[in-house]
Formats: sequence, structure tokens, C-alpha cells
Amino acid sequence: MYSKIIKNTIVAFAAFTLVQGCSKKEVIELTPEFSLDALNNPSSMRQVEEVLTGAYGTLRADNYYGSGSGTGAGWSLMPDVMSDNLYEVSAETLANSRAMADWIYNQSTGQIGTFYSSPYSTIAHANIILRDVDKFTTAANQGQSNRIKGQAYALRALAHFDLFRYFATNYDRNSTTLLAMPYIKDFTVSTSVKPARSNNKDYYDNIFADINQAITLLGNVDQQPNPASGLTRPFIDRNAAYALLARVNLYAGNWAEAATAATNALNGRPLATTQAAFTGMYKQTDRGELIWNVQFEAGQFSPTFLVFFATSNRSYFRPVPEIATAAGTTGLIQSNDLRYQAYFSNVPAAGTTTPNLTLTKYRGKGTLVDGNANFPVFRSGEMYLIRAEANARLGGANEVSALADLNTLRAARIAGYTPEVLTGTALINAIADERRREMFGEGHRFFDLKRTTRQITRSSVCGTSISAAGNCTLAPTAREWALPIPETVRNANPNLAQNPGY
Repeated sequence: MYSKIIKNTIVAFAAFTLVQGCSKKEVIELTPEFSLDALNNPSSMRQVEEVLTGAYGTLRADNYYGSGSGTGAGWSLMPDVMSDNLYEVSAETLANSRAMADWIYNQSTGQIGTFYSSPYSTIAHANIILRDVDKFTTAANQGQSNRIKGQAYALRALAHFDLFRYFATNYDRNSTTLLAMPYIKDFTVSTSVKPARSNNKDYYDNIFADINQAITLLGNVDQQPNPASGLTRPFIDRNAAYALLARVNLYAGNWAEAATAATNALNGRPLATTQAAFTGMYKQTDRGELIWNVQFEAGQFSPTFLVFFATSNRSYFRPVPEIATAAGTTGLIQSNDLRYQAYFSNVPAAGTTTPNLTLTKYRGKGTLVDGNANFPVFRSGEMYLIRAEANARLGGANEVSALADLNTLRAARIAGYTPEVLTGTALINAIADERRREMFGEGHRFFDLKRTTRQITRSSVCGTSISAAGNCTLAPTAREWALPIPETVRNANPNLAQNPGY
């Protein structure tokens, strides 16, 4: 195993980056045996693949898909905390993420800085791979090279898109005036290079180019990134690249392209239709409908610790009653829905016996309650809903397909479900509600509300003794929909324009 220390400044965020990796099989970090200097290494195809393993390791960072105690989980649970899905529990909170939860952040807020820098570590790894892999590519190992490069392109696109979701003010695909982020394609060692923010159109163009490169390369590989059988899918394969393409097209409003990409992502990845298969995705007891997951192992803080500290039964945030209740008889997710058992448990607060509904989908693998679980970045349920929304927004005859996907998904989740007949706005709203159900606690709600320009109106407990006092609404025009560029970053690179209002 390797610990690869990048000794250079990544100019986009002006920070030093520690790159960690190990064997491809495990995707876990144990004790580093020696280090590689990113200026002069990797020096073989084997070492290039080790950098790829390190790239996957960056996704487990506390402020990417992982979490610390009451912090982090930037793209896994924080979008639920920042929206109307979860409420801060007055009696149990540590207030570690109060600035984020109550939208009182600014350019000096610490978590904003770490959310900004974390994806750039992934980007740095990808750029090192793409800088060096062709040096060691021959006719004999072309398939291996394609497999490594394809994943690197996909990871670079994913990390840039994740930054875009938080820091862009608007997701308009064709705008040449709205600002996205710098799109970094090189591992740069000079601090004199100070990139400006790209406009939305150019930024999308780069994302789509990287994803399409990934799809092409991953169609001609020496072996599939993930084994044919097993309980996880920790590496990006062609299905996952299509899933990313579907998600980006959804944000871009490219409805036909989103539907096509979602269909391609679903190839061989059917919906989970049993409790064991669905719950198993979160417990690592069944592969279920996983398309790609970020793998966490013992000692690596998975997403749950922002919301629920499993080893002490402390809930910093709980599901709002409009989502689900302890009785399971009201809310969007009820006890006849297999998502209810997979997502929630009635866990009394520490020192009490009163049952309280708790988000426990990341509580632990198997029967463990150590807070270690994998994060499902892409799965089939999302693809059904992307295709449904895309077809609903295309309208006309496409609504038939949209309704079919919605009813198919609900029938797979809800016992005794009776198919509905919906059209127009009612159909689009039903799909939005289903996205809220299906991907609860998976990092979508804040971004879904942002891309559809809806107001956040928090639940009935907001501002009461149950939930810490704070803002209960966020208007569609509020500055807080786009995170500020951190002050330290702008001090290092004044070419990065600040978002409006900060």
C-alpha cells in the first residue's frame, strides 16, 4: 500500500493535499509502506493504478461523502440537513453544523472551506493519472489503461459537478454569463497560476466531455472494474458513468439525453424488490440495486456521524414528521413501505426510554452498530426517477413512460400499491415527492429544491422547543442557495469572483 503525498499547491483552492491509497481489492487505508512524490511519480502502470485507488480514498473524506462527529458529509447527508428533510434536535445537538443547518454561513465559515477543498483532492488525483497513464500504455495493456483512464475521467467530472451543485448560483446549461467554478484539467505546481471561474456553458461542456470519454474508455477494458458478483460496487464502471451522465443532464434540463442515459445506466441493474435486497444495500448484506457506492471500512467515518452517532444513540438531527413518524402511519414514508424499515429505527435518546424516529440507514454493516456503512452514490431507484422526470417534462406521449416508471418504482417499494393515473403538473409534483422519499438521506433534497427554484419551508417542529430555533424558510432568491467562495481561497486567488450577496 502507498501513501502518496502531493507536495504541490493545487491552485484552484491553494491548499496542500494528502493522497492516500492502497490495494485495489479493498479500497481501504492501512499503514503506508512508503511514499510517492507526485512531481516525479507514478513511475509505472501499477503505481498509476495506486493513484486511482487513492482517488477513491479521497471520497471518504469527512467533508465529502464521509463525516466527523456532527460535521461533514457534504454530499451525503448535509443536503438533507440544509433542506426540509431533517430537524436539529434541541436536546441532543452539539450545534457543530448550526451555521450550515440554519443558512447563516459566510465566506469565513470553516465547513465552507472544507467543502470547497475536498473535491479538489479527487480532481488532483484524476489529473495526475491522466497526466501519466499514457506514458506506460502499450498495445498489451491498452485495456488496463482504458479502465484506469475511464475511471479518472469520471471521477474528475463527478468532483467538478459536485462543486458546481453547491457553488453555482444557477444550473442554466447554456448561460455564458453565470459563473460556475474553474475546471481544472492539469496537476499544476505553480502558485502563480490563478484560474478564474468558468461560465456555466463551458463548465458543462467540460463535464460532458469527461463523462463521454469515460463511457467510451470503459466500454473497452481488460476487466470490469467491479467483480460480477459480490455485495458492493466500489469502482466506477460504464453503468456508473451513464448514471453520472443522467444526473448531470437532469440538472442541465437536457430531458431526452437524461432519459437515454438513465436507461443505459439501468442495463443489468434492476430495482430491488424485496426488503432484504433493498436494506442490504445499506448493510452490505446484499448488492441490491447499487450502481456505484463509496466504500467505507472499519474506522472510517461514514456519513451517519453528521446526523446520528450510532455508538451512543445520539441524534443530532432527526427526520421531520412530514417524512415519517415513530408510529409509521403518517408522513411520506410509512411502515408499509420497505424504505421505512431500511431507513429508520425507533431509537430512544440517550438516557431515555421514549422512542424517537432516527435515521439509521448508515448505522452499520450486518448487525453491527458502529456507524460504519457504505454510501450509495448511484442506484437504480434514482435512475427510474430521473427518467420519469425527464419524460414528464418532455410532456405529450412521453408522460405515459414517466407514469409507468413512477408506478413501477412505487410498486417495488410499497406493499399493496395501487397505480395512479397522473398527467401534467400533478405528475411532475408526484415525481418530486417520490424523489424526496426514495433518496431521503442520500444528499439530494437541497439540490433538488435549488434546481427547481422552490422555497424551503421547514416542518412543524421548526422553531419550537423540539428543534433548535433558527430560520424556517429560505426564499428562492436567497443568496444562501449558492455557497460563498471561501475567503482564504479568494485571498490566494483574487481572480475567483465571489458569489452575489457575500
